[in-house]
Amino acid sequence: MNNDKLKFVVDSRCFDGRCVTTMSDGIHGDYHHETLEELRDREKNPYLIAVSGNTVRKMIRIHLQSLCGPFSEITEERYFDYMDVLPPIRHTRNFFFLGEPYHADIYRFCFRAGGRYFTGLRSVTTPRKELERQMDNHYRNITFKGDILKEKPMVISDHARHASIIIVPYLFLDINGEKKFICNLMRGTDESSGRDVRLETAKILRSLRRHHFLYFSGYEGNDDMDKFLGEVIKKEKAHPAGKRQLPPISREPGVRVFYRNGQGNRRAVLLPDLRQGAVPAPVVRPERHQKGKS
Repeated sequence: MNNDKLKFVVDSRCFDGRCVTTMSDGIHGDYHHETLEELRDREKNPYLIAVSGNTVRKMIRIHLQSLCGPFSEITEERYFDYMDVLPPIRHTRNFFFLGEPYHADIYRFCFRAGGRYFTGLRSVTTPRKELERQMDNHYRNITFKGDILKEKPMVISDHARHASIIIVPYLFLDINGEKKFICNLMRGTDESSGRDVRLETAKILRSLRRHHFLYFSGYEGNDDMDKFLGEVIKKEKAHPAGKRQLPPISREPGVRVFYRNGQGNRRAVLLPDLRQGAVPAPVVRPERHQKGKS
């Protein structure tokens, strides 16, 4: 029997697949018979909200999708440890699911390709053709080596300042042989003035190669996207004020991912879709946080 009044109380800032409580009458909690305001006071969390069943199902679906991140490489020993710890599910010659759920229908998925071993979280109900497509795409991505191209320099003159800027576009050839823009090296006409920008461009190109031409980071200390996002989540959980409102973290290309460090600086990483689209990829630099701006 459907209950149109049923509500689910969740944290509006960070949904991790769990609800604080339910409200069968839409007003009072089912366990302590508290109103939403009373629950906020007891939990010391003003961000709790009551949502409908349709909304919470959508939130759960998005959360489960977010768990299925990129595959990561593991050792051969770890691969067979996963296989032996419990009887595997959907075991084939080249892949299997660990015999224990991670969350709901999300299980650890392991596969091998080209003599290398990989793992990631996936729905155990994912069709075999879709799994094979993801495995093939991942292996093709991590073994891809693009050719870096440097286009003919362009000179832009600033007559008011009696100065000129030299712009050198950098591109690479994608897996289909098409040119994809990376960044522009910009310097003055004085050869010595371009040393810093050349070093910055070199860092970008090294990062791009290191990540198989999928993305680059402007920070060598946070060059790995998975480690970077892991640090963001760790900082958010460890903050003395508790969970904070963070900008949405997205692995989609072309999205800037921000976080603030202890000094109030705002950091950014650009994840351009360099293979599928022509999203410009400018050099990403630290941005000083200004009061009144998020």
